[in-house]
Amino acid sequence: MTNKVGGDTKGKLGNVVVAKNGSELVSDGTPSNRLGNGVGATTTGAFDKEENTMSVETEPGCPVVAQGSSPAMFVFGDSLSDVGNNNYIDTNAKCNFPHYGIDYPGGKPTGRFSNGKNVVDLLAENLGVPSPKPYLSMANTDNPSEFLEGVNFASGSAGILTSTHEGLCIPLETQIYFYTSVFRALVEKLGIFQVQRFISSSIFYINIGSNDILVYDGTGVSKYVRLLISTLEGELKRILELGARKLVFMGTEPVGCWPAVRAVNNRSGDCNREMNQVSSLYNEEAVLLLKKLQSEYADMSYSFFNSYRVFDKLIKHPENYGFDESKAACCGMGYLSAKIPCNPLASYCSDRTKYVFWDGWHQTEATANLLVSMAFDGLPPNVFPVNVRELSGLNAENAHVIQFIDQ
Repeated sequence: MTNKVGGDTKGKLGNVVVAKNGSELVSDGTPSNRLGNGVGATTTGAFDKEENTMSVETEPGCPVVAQGSSPAMFVFGDSLSDVGNNNYIDTNAKCNFPHYGIDYPGGKPTGRFSNGKNVVDLLAENLGVPSPKPYLSMANTDNPSEFLEGVNFASGSAGILTSTHEGLCIPLETQIYFYTSVFRALVEKLGIFQVQRFISSSIFYINIGSNDILVYDGTGVSKYVRLLISTLEGELKRILELGARKLVFMGTEPVGCWPAVRAVNNRSGDCNREMNQVSSLYNEEAVLLLKKLQSEYADMSYSFFNSYRVFDKLIKHPENYGFDESKAACCGMGYLSAKIPCNPLASYCSDRTKYVFWDGWHQTEATANLLVSMAFDGLPPNVFPVNVRELSGLNAENAHVIQFIDQ
């Protein structure tokens, strides 16, 4: 497909082989458009295709972002955040069929892996901004101003590693390359100064790693987590170098307790302990990485949501949160309604508000509502060092004064 914003993608998503200006780029050829550690520097000129540098004069009359506000969301992740990108690629990792979307406005599937709205939709509502559209629905736009309402790059089955479900999704590396295209288009339209202010005030939402845990091959928990974190560090630095300063980072859940994983063991339905070990250690290391990045980018601020801790309590004591069922899926077939994925022939529960899981891997809208309420207004140790409400009101200029809250 031809991408007027990002170049000709040629449909190669698995290895980040993306053509730019008629030539192919591999992962080490992705343009960095480095801005340095500060967001305030301004430059004039134009994007240099030969040097991969960018400098554009600020145009008069451009929108000014109010300090202390978050005007938009930019979303990176997997099926927990996808709002339809996978509808546009050749993959079986889709949910554009019943009974997905049964509780979404209009009652039809949209590409969200949920019975209704997902965490991204609900968090956007709390922030008072539009839930960003899938990038691939806008990739051919002639009007980059559309990106001022945010963009969702998330893709079902995606991971931190490009090898995770390779060829079936848009891996994180490619998602961030697409973001560089959006950034470049905005700068060419509005000028570097206005775009830097807009980007540094916007929320960058990241929920990635679950699929990498699902495909863990047992080669060693610590070694595998080190690989994930070192790869993640490089990717996060790419968006930080392109102006991101407010990060909402969702930790991974106890993936080993997802219904589809439990259903592998027909006899007991027990959680997969090793997968949970990977998830737990990944979260610990992700927190350390965020602290490290904040020391390198002094005007960066973040909110880490401890999904593992919250889900652990939710799964063990669903009644404390208004749920009845936390082991089986609402929609699906076979053991725990998760042996065979949710599909048009599958039965589904009548009261989705009582189920933690919609299908074998994804939460119901009711669960998403609970998570968002905790992320937006919660306290440590569920969310730290600040919650999303506090993060959205921070100015990049003074974010360095935030004190870390030790657990």
